[in-house]
Amino acid sequence: MSSKSAKDFVVERTTGPDALQNGIEMRSKMRGTLADEQDMRALGRTQQLNRNFRFISTLGFACTLMSTWEIALMTSSFALLNGGTAGLIWGYLFVWFGYMLVFASIAEMASMAPTSGGQYHWVSEFASPGVQRFVSYIVGWVSVLGWQVGLASLAFLVGTMIQGLLVLNDAAYVFRAWHGTLLVIAVTAFCIVFNTFLAKRLPMVEGMVLIVHILGFFAVLVPLWVLAPRGDPHAVFTEFLNLGGWPTTGLSFMVGLLSPVYTLIGADSAVHMSEEIQDASRVLPRAIMWAAGVNGSLGFVMVVTFCSTLGSVLDVVDTPTGYPFIQVFFNATRSHAGTSIMTAVVIVNITGCPFPPLSPTSNPAGTSRSTRCCSRSSSRACSR
Repeated sequence: MSSKSAKDFVVERTTGPDALQNGIEMRSKMRGTLADEQDMRALGRTQQLNRNFRFISTLGFACTLMSTWEIALMTSSFALLNGGTAGLIWGYLFVWFGYMLVFASIAEMASMAPTSGGQYHWVSEFASPGVQRFVSYIVGWVSVLGWQVGLASLAFLVGTMIQGLLVLNDAAYVFRAWHGTLLVIAVTAFCIVFNTFLAKRLPMVEGMVLIVHILGFFAVLVPLWVLAPRGDPHAVFTEFLNLGGWPTTGLSFMVGLLSPVYTLIGADSAVHMSEEIQDASRVLPRAIMWAAGVNGSLGFVMVVTFCSTLGSVLDVVDTPTGYPFIQVFFNATRSHAGTSIMTAVVIVNITGCPFPPLSPTSNPAGTSRSTRCCSRSSSRACSR
């Protein structure tokens, strides 16, 4: 069957009287709206997943998967070495502005074609016919592999943070790389099991996690405001450092931008849940922009607070815990228990509270959906 005849076949099947009646029944069964049915018909797809997500649960999914203020703390060491506190603050603002433009474009495309395929489908629609298939295939695989790598990186951060707490609380503990590997495997396995067997609970838990994500922000912020010493504002906002050995401070600052780039990624994650969102063409774009705005704001407040209370940059980046923010928590509270609780808030928000939030748990949700879409389009390796 040629591509043209195949398309005509899809249109014929999805616009006839029987198809319309089936669409009404399917819409009621899958909890979709008339707009959802029309979008799926325009995309040439059949609704197969229940549309359990509403605005709050979609926003919770995107916000917790971004976990901006938590990731900003976890990845701060790289920016502190390459730019210092001034580099971290101004670099964050620079990257946030750029990401808002990207997310606005993604939100617009999501409103026109809310499909779980996301970027690879949009590239297919907008690319010239001569390169449409090739470029769409490449973008689809880059997206899928990016999600897979993202899951591994987040699980690695969680596992090594747990090791950091062990170092803090047990002077006899020796930091071993293979300990971290086992913790990474345990975190990844937990998140995959949850997404496999408890997927129906995902929307409810994402809404709960959004609440914990916001409350946890204040649970960390307030102790730093009250207990931590204040740095000189002029030094915090204007002194750029080059501790990475780069030829110039400017180059060091640009290298340090990797921290805020990693911190702010993910507001588009909800795109891959498009076919599980009720009234997706309206809810999804709003959730993307709200997630980018809310998380970006929380992250900026946390970055400024962290930079203003960390004390000596050299002291905190050389901490035996491996994470400067853990050392800053301890310097502020002077309590192993208090530091452990504050760090546990970060770990829980990232691993899943106690089920899925940001990263490892929401990440497999997005990873599995994007992989499924590639499979549906026969784009997986050896699928033909």
